[in-house]
This record gives sequence, structure tokens and C-alpha cells, in this order.
Amino acid sequence: MNSIIGIWYVDSEDLNSIEMLGNISIEFKANGELIYTIHLEHGEQIIMMIYEIQGNLLISDQPSNPQKEKTKFLITEAGRLELYFGGVKSVFKKSN
Repeated sequence: MNSIIGIWYVDSEDLNSIEMLGNISIEFKANGELIYTIHLEHGEQIIMMIYEIQGNLLISDQPSNPQKEKTKFLITEAGRLELYFGGVKSVFKKSN
């Protein structure tokens, strides 16, 4: 299985995710940091979070506004990250 560690971008072929999330990237660091970046026309909005993995669950939290969120995830054989939040699937491609 591929590692979740790294930078993931919304898959340009996943039009529903692009419409719902916009142009975002998520970076998972080995130390448990999660950086959620919204790429805007004139800059970026960055949300610093923390995460942990329990089986196929990604548990994330934003220390500045604590509230744990549980999201099912899967790394496909094609190397895509699929997140299932609230029953909605979003697909991400890992940065090279």
C-alpha cells in the first residue's frame, strides 16, 4: 500500500470534488501535521491541522477550533487517495 505521507491535490478528473472543494491540496507529514491549503487566484489560505490514522479512518482535528472529524479513506492500486466524508467521495492525486 502506498503511504498517505506527502502532498495530495484534488484529482482534475474528479469534477464533483473540484466543484465542492475548489482547488485544494492536503499535505500529510510523518509527524502528524496536516496542512490544508486552498489555492486562490491571489494567494493561498492555509489551515494547520493534526491527524492520526486508525485502520481505514483518518481522524483530523484543527487545534485552533477543536473538533475531531473521522473520514474513511483508501489509497487505490492506481495510487489515488479516496476520502469519504459524509458519504461523499473525493479523489486526490499525489504530488511527484
